[in-house]
Amino acid sequence: MTEKAPAPLGLRERNKLDKFLRIRAASKKLFTENGFEPTTTRQIAQEADVGLSTLFLYATDKRDLLFLVFNDDLDALTTRAFADCRADAPLLDNLRNALRHFFEFYGQDKVISRDLTREITFYTTGMQSERFQATRARTIDSIATLLGHARAQGEVRCREDDGMIAKTMFYLLAAEIRMWLADDSQAPEDGLNELMKRLSLIMHGLQAG
Repeated sequence: MTEKAPAPLGLRERNKLDKFLRIRAASKKLFTENGFEPTTTRQIAQEADVGLSTLFLYATDKRDLLFLVFNDDLDALTTRAFADCRADAPLLDNLRNALRHFFEFYGQDKVISRDLTREITFYTTGMQSERFQATRARTIDSIATLLGHARAQGEVRCREDDGMIAKTMFYLLAAEIRMWLADDSQAPEDGLNELMKRLSLIMHGLQAG
């Protein structure tokens, strides 16, 4: 059965999408060129050719604009990272293959990534927050799925909940990314190797009955 093509957007929807894309492009340009702290919402509105009041229809504040820029990328990152994991592969191999993508993503521009990871720590409210929180939850759930596969293979024998273990691993990932971003290294593999050392220690506990 042939699927129907989506109905074309009306004029109002096209205008909203156009403003959204202009605001996102302007935010990314100014955050990249000038840095997050020096950039003002007024500058972004001017660059996007929208009024300041219009800008705040799309984001709550400047921090929210940073996540407006990156929410699509972060969502795609989670999908890409776990796409090639195999249910029959060792847990540490799956984690290395998946979490490498996060270091590669943040390593594309260490300066703006430092801003992004710093603001993540305090990002709990805002128009873009709900989507960001959903992406983070999906990342943790994806790690929990890998733990479930490992448990089925007998690699994980501890009684702790997979969701709690996955959240602990995610927090280690976030901390290690921030430490690597603060370091002089430009090689994602350096940060990944440090993370894997810590995850290997966790594996000793997971293998306990």
